[in-house]
This record gives sequence, structure tokens and C-alpha cells, in this order.
Amino acid sequence: MSDSAPRPLRARCFALLFLLLCAQQAAASGLPRCGVFEAEGGDQLRVDGPDRGVSKHTHISDRPFVVQEIEGELSLVNLTFGVASGLNVQRGGRVLQQGNTRYRLIQPAACLPPVEHAPGSCLADAQHCLDRHYRELSLPALESACSEGVPFLCQRLPERYREADQAPGSDTPTEAQIAVIQATMEKAMAEMDFPHQCRDDDPAADAEACMAILEERPELVEAVATAIRTASMAASMVEVFSPAASPTLSDARLQRLQELCTQVGESGFCQDVAKLQWTAGSLQDGRAALQVACDGGDETSCRQAAALLPLDGELVPQAASAVPCGHYAASGGLLDELTFGDGGMVEVGYGSRVRARVQDGQIRMRHELGGDYVLQPLANGDLLGLDDSTRFERFQRQPGDARCSAPLVFDEIPFSQDCPRALIDGEAEACCTAGRMQGCNVLGSRAGMRGQWIEASQHYLKVCQAGIREGCENLASVMENSSRVDVRPMLQSLCDADAGGRHVACDVLATRNWGLLELGQALDRAVQEQAAGDERTRAAPHTPNHKQ
Repeated sequence: MSDSAPRPLRARCFALLFLLLCAQQAAASGLPRCGVFEAEGGDQLRVDGPDRGVSKHTHISDRPFVVQEIEGELSLVNLTFGVASGLNVQRGGRVLQQGNTRYRLIQPAACLPPVEHAPGSCLADAQHCLDRHYRELSLPALESACSEGVPFLCQRLPERYREADQAPGSDTPTEAQIAVIQATMEKAMAEMDFPHQCRDDDPAADAEACMAILEERPELVEAVATAIRTASMAASMVEVFSPAASPTLSDARLQRLQELCTQVGESGFCQDVAKLQWTAGSLQDGRAALQVACDGGDETSCRQAAALLPLDGELVPQAASAVPCGHYAASGGLLDELTFGDGGMVEVGYGSRVRARVQDGQIRMRHELGGDYVLQPLANGDLLGLDDSTRFERFQRQPGDARCSAPLVFDEIPFSQDCPRALIDGEAEACCTAGRMQGCNVLGSRAGMRGQWIEASQHYLKVCQAGIREGCENLASVMENSSRVDVRPMLQSLCDADAGGRHVACDVLATRNWGLLELGQALDRAVQEQAAGDERTRAAPHTPNHKQ
């Protein structure tokens, strides 16, 4: 009888027995059972084996994890974020408690066998490896850890590559930073009455006499140390306000990242690789990395990759020679429709407009945050998004006739960094008085930080009047922060004063969403009036309301 039993039935019996043995083993060892666990909100943990699995969340790509014992307690180590959290196994492995989230087994599955990791590899002790990645891991060790499937360490590779490829001396301070350091130290030395014997540029300089003075006055040593820290902080602020662009990675580095993306297959890392390839102009590789990100569960990457999939030989950038005309649409994204019209004006939705121009073979459109939307034409006439807001989006020309007049060109002066010591007390005022507009702009920013927006508008007006776009844009932004200032008459006055209507203030007037700004101001005034009314009510005397 047994010899004549159907093989499928026998196979099912063995599979059921295997599942039962795995469950008993997991329950006996205090490990979670394998399968899909679900929390009340729908988040899931898929436990693939006693040592690993994947966390799954709605609209978020899968996040791999390992299960590891840390200081005698079972922990779940998230390999994407590099953090560990306690894992409490309950009810014979059918319930998992991770922090405040409780997961219940909804779909049991057979456990894959534990992975044997080589001694010294990252996953042999994942938490220790993640803890030491900044301090101790060499570049080869970081690459090796990434190849094991640790996305958190993969995402550190681009910056480590840049550091390794950095040319000698390229980390020296910029001229602007040096000027700030010198000005800060000069001011500090003057305030502390630093001895002439300790000044290298002073005829009375004397090293031995300086040492004797410093030994007698230790407070000077502490004051100098404080000045150095202040100068270093001021120099770092220069980088914050004027950050340098990250250097482009070499083709060899990009290819290595592409290989690791394909090998690891984690969405977040592959999105980073796709961005690097896109920025470098390697559109085919960027699309391939985007597809891997899609395969890892990222919905946005799937939509973008699907739109790019039909392009093959057409996925080659072409130099732009003219601003487009007509209506273009993408499959989604922050900007999914662009309508190019007269004078280079572009309708981008929500009542907002920008001005298009051709620059360096690209279509660029200045937006209200001070940067550009950047589009690259393709051979088939499509436009490909390159900037942070449109990256990976494919804009296709929609049917319909359109005729557009030539883009308008406005007179604007480059914003010169002509006051490198502006961050030092008194320097910005001196620069502005002397007609150096960086100083006036800094004064406007300082007034805004104090909430003095009327004063800020006057400083920004000077910069705008000089024909500097950043000054006009900062002036317009005052209305985003204050309901008491209307800057449109200021901009209109500058525009009207230009006979040709080509002052940059005219362009800012035409491209700002004034209706939205006015609505924001009206809401702000309503909130202020309500708060003032509430304060008056609280301050009014109360009459007892009871019978005598």
C-alpha cells in the first residue's frame, strides 16, 4: 500500500512534518517561528529563518534585518537604519513584541537554515560591525560589509570614496573661510588686549617674553582657545551658507556601486546609486539601478522605471538649443505637468509660474526656493528631469498646436561675495554702507532672524535695486514670514523705473504666486487677531455669577 501511495501526498506529509519540527525547535529555543507576522496597523515582519528576515511597511520598501543576541537578550538589528531593538518572543514564537508594536503570526512558513558567516565578517556580529563603521572600518572592509547585504554601510560608500579620492590639499579652507578666521581672531585679540610680544606681525614680538607672560596670565591662554573655537565655528558657517558641490565620483567608483546595488538589491541604496548615475549623465545605468530599487519594493521607483522602460536608444541626452513650447506631462511626481508659453513662461500647477531659459545645454527654470528645475532634452523630443524635484521623471509632449514668443531675458547682476567678513560684528554694516551688497543681504537675514521683517525688507530692497536676483527673491519671501509687509509696491516701483521692463524685479513680480502669499498673510492675521482676543478675554475682570 505504501509503495503505491501518490507521491504528492507523501511530499505533503514530509513538508508538514518539517514545518512541525521547525516550529517545535523555534519554540524550544525561544526564537520566533518563521512566516509573516502582522501588527494591528498592517506593518509586517517576514521571518525567513531563525537569524534573519524583512520588515514590510505600507508604501515603504522592504528593510532587511538579522536576529542577534546582544548582552543576553534577543534583538532585531535593522540593516537599513543600523539600529537594534529588543525582540520579545511570546506564545511559543507565534507573537513578537518589538518596542510598543506587537506582531502576530498570520502565515506560517518553513524556516530557511541559518546562514553561517565567516569569522570576522560584518554579519558574524552585525551590531558590533555597525557600531564601529565610522571609527574603524577601512574602505575595503566597508565594501565587504556592503556586499554581505548591509544597506546602512552601503550608503556610506559614496562619501568614503570621495574622501579616498580627495586630492592632497583639497581640504584646506577656502578664501572666504580664511578671511572669516582672520577677522574673528583679530577682533578677539583686540578685545583681550593680546600682548604685543605674542604677535608675529608686531616689531615687539619676542617668543620667550610671550611664554613668560602667558605663564603668568593663564586666562589669556583660555581666551585664545575660545577665540580659535569661535573662528572655527564661523568658518564652518561659511560652508553652511555657501556649500560646495560634492565632487563627482569616477567611472570606476560608479561602476562598483552599480555592481553592489545589483548584488544587495536594497531600494534605498539603489536609489542613491541611481541618483549618482543620473547626475553623472549615465542614464542607462541610472535606469537599471532604479529598476533594482523597484524590485526591492519601492513604489515610486517602479512608476519612474516603468515610464523610462520604453526608452532605449533614445535615452541619450541632447543639448538644448531652445526653450520648448506647448504642454508636457509626466506619469507623476511633484511636478507632473508643464505648460511652456510666451516669453519663456511655464505654468507648473497650483497657480505657480516659472521662467524657462537655456543654459549649458539644459532647460532651466528658476523656482521660489532659489534653485532651478532642470530638464534635459532627449532625441525623441521628451524632457528628462535632472534636479531634486523632477529627477527620473519623463515629460512627454502632449497633442495640440502651440506657438510661443521668444523667452524674455532680464538684466541681472551676479551676486558677488564681496564681504567675506560679513559674519563678524560691524563688518556687514560697513560693507553695506560702502555699497557691497553681500553686507546688505546679511543685514536683511539678521533682521529676519530677529523677526524684524520691515527692517529686513529695507535691506533686501537695496540688494534688489542693484539688480541682484537673490535680493529681489529675498524681498518677496518677506511676505511668507510677515503679514504686515507688502513688498509688491517696492518691486513694482523698481520695475516701472526701468524703461525696458527688463529689471530683474519685473521677472520676480511675474513669477511669484502672489495670491497664495496673500492668503497666507490673511490666515496669519486671523490667527493673531484670535490670539489677541483670547488674551483680552483672559485679562478682563470676572464678575461672580451667584445669587445673594
